[in-house]
Amino acid sequence: MSQAQHSPLSRRAFLRTTTCTAAAAGIGAIVQRARGATTTQPARPLLPHGVLGRTKFPVTLVSFGAIKLRDHDHTRVLKLAIDKGVNLLHTSDSYGGGKSIAAVANLFKADKTYRDKVFLCLKGLTRQKEAELDKMLATLGTDHVDSWLCELQTPDAGRLETVQALLDAMKKKGKVRHPGFVCHVDMNGSIEMVVEKAPTFFDVALIAMTMAPVPGDRDKDRTGPQSERFVKNLKALREKGVGILSMKSGAAKAVQKGSEVYLPHAKAILQAGADSILTSMDAFEQVEMIAQLDIKSPHLTEKDRQAAIDFKQQRAGACLMCGECTGACPLGLPVADLMRFRMYTQEYGLADQARLEYTALGPGVHNAIANCGLCEVCSGVCPVGLASSATVRETAAMLA
Repeated sequence: MSQAQHSPLSRRAFLRTTTCTAAAAGIGAIVQRARGATTTQPARPLLPHGVLGRTKFPVTLVSFGAIKLRDHDHTRVLKLAIDKGVNLLHTSDSYGGGKSIAAVANLFKADKTYRDKVFLCLKGLTRQKEAELDKMLATLGTDHVDSWLCELQTPDAGRLETVQALLDAMKKKGKVRHPGFVCHVDMNGSIEMVVEKAPTFFDVALIAMTMAPVPGDRDKDRTGPQSERFVKNLKALREKGVGILSMKSGAAKAVQKGSEVYLPHAKAILQAGADSILTSMDAFEQVEMIAQLDIKSPHLTEKDRQAAIDFKQQRAGACLMCGECTGACPLGLPVADLMRFRMYTQEYGLADQARLEYTALGPGVHNAIANCGLCEVCSGVCPVGLASSATVRETAAMLA
């Protein structure tokens, strides 16, 4: 893939939107908008930051994914991260059966100023309803979320219209500041639908970056057509003013390996087009490392590039969330979901989350898996050779 094709952020353009200053006193300044609504607008962040699309929020280049939070010790990890300057937080009532959002709530309730120090993003396990949002807001002790990320798993125009109507209603009620979407299944198809049918509606997108190539890597075996299409779509989203939060990039695994792996990986994801790399942290030493990173520039040295490529190769069998297997199964099995649950278990150590989401598929899917094995259609379409009847059955047995 050529440099022009993947269109990474130039060093000069990146530096125009990033800065780091230790002179920021008091991150949580609340400002009034023209119509009387308030939104979280911190002063200059303590850590290197960019701009989250049309929200104009000065988001730190590394943000906090709370999927691993479970207890009071994890609440302290989150507090340290915010104290160090991380200013975007993402959680959900579906993470850990509610334990993640409870850990966040413990911090907000102990000191209400912490709510004002972060751009708060929420999403749900089910297809979103106002009652679900109300439950999360009540748990957190806040009256609004900065971005509610509604699911757009496939390019379904009817679903898009439903999501837009819901988010419009929530904005009018003051419960949601910035409409957002998230996708776990057909990443390219869903992005293309948004760009075509709702190019100015969404302010934030939570995007799986598994398909993002390491900038400067020209090995077609590692990049491939899915990656080229993905980077083109990511660029189109950015051009429409959508702020990009990365997920499923491998950051949770990279942060455990230390700065020599995490830093090159983070630079690669940021240069590929993310505004902030959402990272699941559950240990104090991880936060301390993040706070000390020299990440003001996305420039990849040759050593950085090779480290990022090596790490990507270690994850070569991870689900791309490319959507190729969507609708392919003659039995109607959600193969893409099952491959994602497998990734949660084997790569992220989140077996409880995987079981929770597997259970939510319902007995109809669980029973249908017993008949899997009569064909290998999913295996034929999976670009990384992950999906297969054997993998489907193995994953179901692991999560049952």
